[in-house]
Amino acid sequence: MTTLKPQPERGMEIIGSLEGLAEIPEGASTHLTLGAYDGVHIGHQALIRRTVETAEEGGALSVVFTFRNHPLSILAPSYVPPRLTTDDVRIRLFSEMGVRILVLVEFDHALAHLTATEFTREILVKRLRIRHVVCGHNFHFGQGGAEDVQSLKEKGAEMGFTVEQLEPVKVRGVIVNSSRIRELLTQGLVSTAAEFLGRPYSIRGEVARGTGRGRTLTYPTANLVPCEDILLPGSGVYVVRVIVDGAPYGGMMSIGTNPTFPPEHFSIEAHLFDFNGNLMGKVIEVEFIHRMRMEMKFESAEALVLQMRRDETSARKFLKGYITKILR
Repeated sequence: MTTLKPQPERGMEIIGSLEGLAEIPEGASTHLTLGAYDGVHIGHQALIRRTVETAEEGGALSVVFTFRNHPLSILAPSYVPPRLTTDDVRIRLFSEMGVRILVLVEFDHALAHLTATEFTREILVKRLRIRHVVCGHNFHFGQGGAEDVQSLKEKGAEMGFTVEQLEPVKVRGVIVNSSRIRELLTQGLVSTAAEFLGRPYSIRGEVARGTGRGRTLTYPTANLVPCEDILLPGSGVYVVRVIVDGAPYGGMMSIGTNPTFPPEHFSIEAHLFDFNGNLMGKVIEVEFIHRMRMEMKFESAEALVLQMRRDETSARKFLKGYITKILR
């Protein structure tokens, strides 16, 4: 595996292999946080921002150590959850929080079989030269995740680094974690998931040719093919913002099987408001703002169009309030 190129324009260097850790400047020290970091939710953000803060205070480099693949893809493949964030989104978010070095490596069998002591001594201390580690309340590491924060503190006392454990971040009394966010999204509760994420949930995908039925209904839609193994919100009709070539457009999106028009087939279709260009073949990003209703079967195409007009009115009204809120 080759080392990824530095990203000087972002102020963050990306290291794509354990061998690449040799690129860390001689004599430098690091403050680090470690985890799967899928979702980069507000709990993750608290850990990362604290790492950046302590590193700046201590004259060290801030490091996020994470993985391209979910560790369960090696440890228990049948239990691998769908992703909440693609790597390009995670890279952007880490960079925006001021991280100096991102270690983004493949979690493989060699890593999985390292004991906690081996991982700490050989990778964290010898290669990353850590002086401080920031971790969450449920942190585990080493072979089989057998050791916890107390064990890491003991190793720190022995090997010359300190450990700081943060309290869990909660939303309305509920601890924020990626599993809970997946549950919310599967239920279609995208606005609640956004509170946990600190931003709207989004997916990226390429616009491919669909049935063309939307245009005959006076509501042309972009048929989206999602990128990678990303989690899709539950079936329904959503208020969305669609990013096309860097520009945001309001719209509405349907996720489901189109029960009004047999034979049913699963599709992800977005209708953009006030957009006149050609989307075919473009990669677009869709931000989920609010679910308006569940998927429904209508008696006729005319009945569906009437409902879509009502949906559009509701979506435009909701987006107006949403944009006003975020601009305050």
